[in-house]
Amino acid sequence: SLALAGMLAASVALTGCGSKKEATTSDGKTIVKIGTQQMPNDEGIAKAMNYFQEEMGDSVSVEIVEFSSGKDVNTALAAGSIDFGLEGSCPASLAIAQDLGVELIWIHEVLGDVESLVATGTSGINTVADLKGKKVAVPFASTAHFSLLKAMENAGLSASDVTVLSNKKTVITSGELAKAGYMTSNVEVVRTKFAEAHPDIVAAYVKALDKSVSMYKNDESTAIKTIAEAMELTEDNAKFQMSGSTWLTGSEQISSTYLGTSSAKGAVGQNLYDTAEFLKTQGSITKVPDKSVFEKAVNPKYIETALGK
Repeated sequence: SLALAGMLAASVALTGCGSKKEATTSDGKTIVKIGTQQMPNDEGIAKAMNYFQEEMGDSVSVEIVEFSSGKDVNTALAAGSIDFGLEGSCPASLAIAQDLGVELIWIHEVLGDVESLVATGTSGINTVADLKGKKVAVPFASTAHFSLLKAMENAGLSASDVTVLSNKKTVITSGELAKAGYMTSNVEVVRTKFAEAHPDIVAAYVKALDKSVSMYKNDESTAIKTIAEAMELTEDNAKFQMSGSTWLTGSEQISSTYLGTSSAKGAVGQNLYDTAEFLKTQGSITKVPDKSVFEKAVNPKYIETALGK
């Protein structure tokens, strides 16, 4: 059998949504709750370097709330227990399809070699087409599952041509599929009501992440060391995991390949719609809204503001 291997670091245990707190502290600071997961990405650097607090300023009190999955992040967003949420593109698509009142403002990383379809050396499987009649293990309704089905579709196979088992030779990676137009990623969503009330804070959040990406691109050794210490990894392990995905600057994110601009949305809206269609086939949702709903939920405005555009 095969295994679709996701080599992202394991997430920490869910801390729980807890009860809602007041929107301000006793001394009048705005409380901003950032829902996160333990991942070796730009948010991991921003948390470790305290960039969020630095960019949001003294009038804000930043609280980091850790979760174990995108599903838990969505639950907290729906309850209003957090303002920002880091999750995979599948949970983000689900949140938009189910009208949880969120919008996508940033791509943390586009998954590449970090998520791959691998086969044993003796399997005789060298291409995706060779999967016909085989068994494939993959987490159900995940970004990996989405990538598998799209890879099969590109190779002329249908879902019934293989047996998918719900939860080493590389056959295909998520990075190769991204180049073919089937991107999977980790993204940031924000509650729309919060963003409308505090656009400056959302722009500051984006600035913090752009600073993290710049560190990785310009001072890789410091970025690797920061992630390694924060996640208790060896530097070699941190480097391996970080290099398995594509990190995008704010300027890169507002290209037509990704979020696009406020006046001309990019490919991410279509990608989220395609992902929702996939989730419908898996029974995660019963109805997929019009594509315009997903395109509207992609909001590059805060990146544009952060970059002074």
